[in-house]
Amino acid sequence: MKYELTFTVILLILLIPCCSNGGEALSGLSNDNEELKFPAELNVAETFVDRFYEAVESSTVPDMASMELPVSGGDVFNLDDVIRKTGIGHTPAALLQNGFIVYAPHHITNNPIRAYEVIESWDQPVYVSAGIPLHMLHIFFDQILQDIEENHLYGDLETICAGLYEKNLERGCELNAAFFAVPLAFLDPEFEADQSISEAVDAEITLIEEHIGFSASPVFGYREDYSQYVPRGHYTSSPALERYFKAMMWLGRLTYILNGGEPNGQMARYIVSEDDARTMTSCALYIVSDLAGIEAEGEPLLEKWRRIYEITAFFAGFADDLSVPQYAEAARETAGSTASGELIQSMDFYRIFRDYVNLNFAGPAIYSGTGEIISMPDEHGEFDPGDLQAAFSKTTGFRFLGQRYTPDSEILGKLVFPAVGLNPSGQNRFMPTGLDVAAVFGSEAAISVLEDHGDFLFANYADSLESLSEMIEDYTTSDWHATLYMSWLHCLYLLQEEKGEGYTDFMRTAAWNRHTLSNFLASWAMLRHDTILYAKQSYTMECTCAPGPYDEPIPSAGFVEPVPEVYAELNATLQMAQRGLRAYGVLDSDIENRFRNACSIMTRLQDIAERELAGEVITSQDADFLKGFAHLLESAICWDGVTTEGLETSLIADVHTDQNSSSVLEVASGDLDYCIVIYKRPDGNIEAAVGPVLSYYEFTWPMSDRLTDEAWREMLSGDDAPERPSWVEGYMNNP
Repeated sequence: MKYELTFTVILLILLIPCCSNGGEALSGLSNDNEELKFPAELNVAETFVDRFYEAVESSTVPDMASMELPVSGGDVFNLDDVIRKTGIGHTPAALLQNGFIVYAPHHITNNPIRAYEVIESWDQPVYVSAGIPLHMLHIFFDQILQDIEENHLYGDLETICAGLYEKNLERGCELNAAFFAVPLAFLDPEFEADQSISEAVDAEITLIEEHIGFSASPVFGYREDYSQYVPRGHYTSSPALERYFKAMMWLGRLTYILNGGEPNGQMARYIVSEDDARTMTSCALYIVSDLAGIEAEGEPLLEKWRRIYEITAFFAGFADDLSVPQYAEAARETAGSTASGELIQSMDFYRIFRDYVNLNFAGPAIYSGTGEIISMPDEHGEFDPGDLQAAFSKTTGFRFLGQRYTPDSEILGKLVFPAVGLNPSGQNRFMPTGLDVAAVFGSEAAISVLEDHGDFLFANYADSLESLSEMIEDYTTSDWHATLYMSWLHCLYLLQEEKGEGYTDFMRTAAWNRHTLSNFLASWAMLRHDTILYAKQSYTMECTCAPGPYDEPIPSAGFVEPVPEVYAELNATLQMAQRGLRAYGVLDSDIENRFRNACSIMTRLQDIAERELAGEVITSQDADFLKGFAHLLESAICWDGVTTEGLETSLIADVHTDQNSSSVLEVASGDLDYCIVIYKRPDGNIEAAVGPVLSYYEFTWPMSDRLTDEAWREMLSGDDAPERPSWVEGYMNNP
């Protein structure tokens, strides 16, 4: 669809008030006689694979006993008992057709331990879905990160901000002083900003606390999305973590813009003027110098910064934006190891430094809303897919503890407007879906659903999906295990691989592929929930338009989803986390014991899955393990004797923001469903097993009301709970 030129002109007139920055940035430096010293090459971790990752091998030739689908109910010797215990009341046709069924139980729970305790009381085979050990990984990831943030990172972050605030206040740099005063106001409730900057700082804090959406930053001048500052994820569990969330979100999102010029604004070539960019760049270089020159508690602030950055990078990934290492290197190359403030503040040096950075360092790969950039149509009413790349250049700059690059955020950001064009009906694709991530990761089920929904009809969508898929296919072992975030993603990559000959019958159905897709996305939602503070969220730029007569067999102990490679990778990821946290000195003895218990569970699940997959009978020890799975699970994942708080599967995270509709994509794991599976045992008997499985939801929601876990659980228990995605109908039993 094209737009008439007159409409474009009218639209431009209407939008003129929105094109300016909306405010002036605070001033930079008044003292140009100071000498800056830039640290030698910083040894900041760029990967953790070589230091902490060791593969756990798994290689089994699939040779499971097969049966014909559909199966006859009379051939499943314990089916009547399972149906009676579950309370379904009848044998669903889809269960016999596909060899499995997923249903919502009468006794709703989001605690897997409680679910297994109920099922074990039925004295029927227990089914262990791969989604449950994936949920175990979330519990370790989330609770350990929470402990580290509150007990190790919070204090160091406060010390760094206090030191840099005081130094910049002393030298008269209002921009830097205000930049560090904002997080200090949260980290230290007794802190009061100096009166020279208090007006701007107080205004920022008001915007953060109101978190209503985009507004001009009183400190930086350009527009910031303040809806991002709603504490969510595990950050609602204590006042300290709420304060840490707001402080770290500020330090991770606000950018000292590198490229400036005329014209500038939301729809212009630049976000800020060249002089503002010069000021921001010189101020960023003062921060780099200060980190190396200021000591606190017996060490340079740079060491504290490095520790915070590396520990958080170990969990969530490396910064998508330029930060201390890149600016320190560029400063040494353009100014030397020392330089005067007069030089650093000069326009000539700024231009040399800017050009060096643009030439030698890649800018961001994810547009995260900086400046609330708007994409404008040309004189023919058409939009340029290259506007997304232009947004990366506009938002290049220095972030103190920048939010982290993750491939799933890049995927979401590059499969919407303007990188993706109109469909035949003239509609734009403003909001992505979790299916995009699964499709890029190779899920044929996700691709099929996207085709059915018409997503491949959007211009450039298929090409963009193929390009991103090639990026994922080219990942090496080092790429997949550079961080814990990437290792988790690799577990999901292995999970979604389609199962061929030699696997049990139900795993080779299209319905099972869609159930696996649900598990994939539910675990991915947990990953995004756990890293909500650090993982850089993608944005859509704003568009200006808008049995028989024989003895009954004895039921077995149960059945483990036969994906041993997934359990091996989960085991390796847990061990990677254990080694890394030990190396950083943040692993206490109690958590060490829990790691050992969890790794033992993963090893046993892998062993059982390998025996099942090879067509072998499980051992008596395996049977004992499955019969006592609830207790073993509890021993590994319960912290401080607590068996409910933190174990819930009902978690939510917003993963993408659309500026056009002022809405976000919420992805969530809900209460546990139950799954009945039918399979042929090595002895030739066909039996059924039942166990809890993850559920998945996704929906759009106003960005001004980004949902917390507490709000999500209240929604789930009420009458306004959202519907499941329509593609689950092929395997869900609807009473």
